[in-house]
Amino acid sequence: MLSEFFDEVIVIEKDKDHKDASARNGIPQGKQGHVLLKSGEEILEELFPGLIKELSQKGATLSDFAGDLSWSHHGRHKVRFDSKVFISQQSRPLLELSIQKRLETMPNIVFHYSCKVQNLLYRNNEVDSVVTKEQNGNVTEIPADLIIDASGAAALHTKWLKDSHFYMPAKTEIKVDLFYASMVYQKLSPLTRDWHSLLSYPSPPSLNRGGTISPLEENHMLVTLIGYGEKDVPTNRDSFLQYSKKLDHPDFFQAIKAGLPLSDTVQVYRFPSMRRFHFERKNHLPSGLLVIGDAFCRVDPVFAQGMSLAAMEAKALKTLLSKGLSKKDLTKKFHRKVSRIVDMPWLTALTEDFRFSTTSGPKPAGLNLLQWFVKKVSLACSHDEKVYAQFITVLHLKSHPVSLVKLSLLARIFRPTILKTRR
Repeated sequence: MLSEFFDEVIVIEKDKDHKDASARNGIPQGKQGHVLLKSGEEILEELFPGLIKELSQKGATLSDFAGDLSWSHHGRHKVRFDSKVFISQQSRPLLELSIQKRLETMPNIVFHYSCKVQNLLYRNNEVDSVVTKEQNGNVTEIPADLIIDASGAAALHTKWLKDSHFYMPAKTEIKVDLFYASMVYQKLSPLTRDWHSLLSYPSPPSLNRGGTISPLEENHMLVTLIGYGEKDVPTNRDSFLQYSKKLDHPDFFQAIKAGLPLSDTVQVYRFPSMRRFHFERKNHLPSGLLVIGDAFCRVDPVFAQGMSLAAMEAKALKTLLSKGLSKKDLTKKFHRKVSRIVDMPWLTALTEDFRFSTTSGPKPAGLNLLQWFVKKVSLACSHDEKVYAQFITVLHLKSHPVSLVKLSLLARIFRPTILKTRR
């Protein structure tokens, strides 16, 4: 996006230059399951035409979201049908490498690998330089017209704003105490399967455990277990299998009990809290520093929204840059726009996460009503294709959740209840 508006775009990356699809040290969650939602996929395909086809040629699997996914949710299985909503399933490292190679062909994009940000400099209330330190110890000051903090969970802007005596934006934090534990399988159990992917969502408050099975390149399968507020975290193959026995999907344990793991290593990643900074409320932040992606807002990764939200935010930046705004107006309007982009995904995650007794933090207004309605929608998805089809567009950030309250859909969502009442 930036390369269309600036003579040079410099990417400062603390990891080394990766030449293969291996996980990077700077992305500790890189070996866990990742899903590129349809909204994010379409933006990437717009930026990099042919990317999805290229991923398929490298071993990614195209799956119909409703037809090829066996999903247990709130104790019910979603109805299976040909939704025509196809998603590309691959490892995060393969997706990253494919994008990186496309970017490296662009003459005005420069990568500084094995390089860390040391400081930001500002003059006249405008951030205008980045101080970096290379692996060999060289310290360099790089002047810039615009600086973007895409540092993810590290949120580098927080320390700099404190050190520079700027007012920190308000922060909302929701403690979810979530863990991921993943193993790659060369083969699953020798059983007949009618699905590409399997999702067993927890059934709170009685069951805080869940898991996913999804295809990777090289015909491998990624098996991921999750738990909210769980003390029993699987760390080896035996405990991994024992944990999976208690999931709310009968196929899960059966699919892996006689499977062949690529190795006996269990990759564990902990996600303690959802967090968002409210830059949109501040009018006196320095101009020229934009915060994007997880550095702005970290949503529960179970909902697979992170990569697609980042793509949507980048597209919003392009729209604002095309308007020729002043640096001050760009900074203010961008953060307001990003806040609006994350509002509904944030609320969606909160609504589900507060079903777990171990979740803590400020609750949104009308939480009980939201939870009641979302569960009604989820249960309707177990037997009504039209409700599920619309639910899918909301999940993939293609439609606003308010689209689920259309009269025609409400009648379908509450039909079983109405019929039961009449009887």
